[in-house]
Amino acid sequence: MKNHQFGTIVLSGLLLATSAPLAVADVGVIHEAQILLPNDGAAHEWFGNSVAHVGSTVLVGSRFDEILGASTGSAYLMNAETGAQIAKLIPSDLEASDDIAISVGMSGNIAIVGSWSDNTVNGMNSGSAYLFDATTGQELFKLLATDGSAGDHAGFSVAISGEVAIVGAKDDNDNGSQSGSAYLFDVTTGVQIAKLLPTDGEAMNWFGSSVAISGTTAIVGAYRDNDNGVDSGSAYLFDVTTGDQIAKLLPSDGAADDRFGRSVAINGTAALVAANGDDDNGSGSGSAYLFDITTGIQLAKLLPSDGAEGDSFGSSVAISETMAVIGASGDNDNGPFSGSAYVFHIATGTELVKLRTSYNNSTAQLGTSVSISGTTVVAGARGDDDNGMDSGSAFVFDLQPNPPGTPYCFGDGTGAACPCGNTGGPGEGCANSTGVGAKLAGVSTNSVSDGAFALFTSGLPAGPGLYFQADNKPNSGDGVPFGDGLRCAGGNVIRLEVRLSTQGISRTTVPIATIGEVSAGDTKHYQLWYRDTNNSPCGSDFNLSNGYEVLWMP
Repeated sequence: MKNHQFGTIVLSGLLLATSAPLAVADVGVIHEAQILLPNDGAAHEWFGNSVAHVGSTVLVGSRFDEILGASTGSAYLMNAETGAQIAKLIPSDLEASDDIAISVGMSGNIAIVGSWSDNTVNGMNSGSAYLFDATTGQELFKLLATDGSAGDHAGFSVAISGEVAIVGAKDDNDNGSQSGSAYLFDVTTGVQIAKLLPTDGEAMNWFGSSVAISGTTAIVGAYRDNDNGVDSGSAYLFDVTTGDQIAKLLPSDGAADDRFGRSVAINGTAALVAANGDDDNGSGSGSAYLFDITTGIQLAKLLPSDGAEGDSFGSSVAISETMAVIGASGDNDNGPFSGSAYVFHIATGTELVKLRTSYNNSTAQLGTSVSISGTTVVAGARGDDDNGMDSGSAFVFDLQPNPPGTPYCFGDGTGAACPCGNTGGPGEGCANSTGVGAKLAGVSTNSVSDGAFALFTSGLPAGPGLYFQADNKPNSGDGVPFGDGLRCAGGNVIRLEVRLSTQGISRTTVPIATIGEVSAGDTKHYQLWYRDTNNSPCGSDFNLSNGYEVLWMP
């Protein structure tokens, strides 16, 4: 058994709340807040092969659980906050080799579990899916295609949104051998609504190898489609209400063996499509693409800042309103195939942070599966060895921790007046040429020994800024006019670092505890002085953020 030392999160909740992206060069690392393990885990079960979650309830697939023999499979409901197992989901007609939970999904209090090798109704390996009540673990419906047949492998991929579920059958033969299809089901009745087929389907395309749904739009991946070369891949958008194809998605730089469509996700008006075979950063390094589903236009290509050969970035994807999460199960930061996941800002396509475990876990394949709900990410690690070789696990990452310090001295009218009436918004410094004030926050492990403390500022104009540390809060913390802003920190000033703002934000990269000569128990005050040469409101050409107070603890 490994000795798990849970890491401390190093990303500002304030930063995420303002949707301000970090520059790629500024990306940090978040370590796990919780590990999920089943009560009856055993070797070779691949717990974590698939994950989904809503709020604090996590659904984890254990593909090779041997309930009735090899490859029977099962799924577990887990509590993300405590790590406790809530229930084990086992279909009422389970048989050996059903391969339950090769795919899973959740929406509200309903869970869907795919069983691509199910034989009970439509023939050998025809496949199916099951709906469960996620609050009680009770089985609700079994989903079966009305025209299912042997070898279709329905349930290879599943997803759910509101009252509609989608089930992929990658080996259906309507458009040729293994051309693939997908089915829509009514969650409240278990009845099939529609069958989805692409207008240009062909043999061996594996349409239905990945599926996702959000509101009235579904996306279906066909990663063996050949439009841009053998196994270049594609994805399709469908109207859930009519079953009609809306658009076919292809990357602007698609190529053979990219496997575009290997995993897909959709939320609101944005779709995320992975191409884990792309080779921009080396053979099999992988990539992902953002699309506008209202137009079908590609918005951005996402690549990790440290991508490398064999990382398989795009092994899995998930998306929320503001963030995209992309698994890289072949990443080797913590040993060969230890795996990782990355968080990107959707609006800009900027990398925010990398998710990684805090210990060496070679072959764990973290990022095999990923899910995001609110500010919580769950990543499966099917090769982790906690309960035996390849027993598997899942890790919970919290993207919005409590900030370690206290902001003060705002230019929003709650303290001293800004020099020329240039009041900022709530919690900001005095307004600058962008029309808002600079907002400073800090994140830290609260540890002097490792100096893991960083300062983040959003709402900045383009240009340089100086982060500094001081002992005192002038004017009892209300600050005094200085340039276009308020001086909020003074006494024994130490210059920490000059940083250029990128896309309205900057972040320190130096060891502040060392440069600031901080000792355990010290209270220090931080601020950013920055240039503002483009129509500076008060004409001084410089301004300051709010202040930030930190009590350093050992």
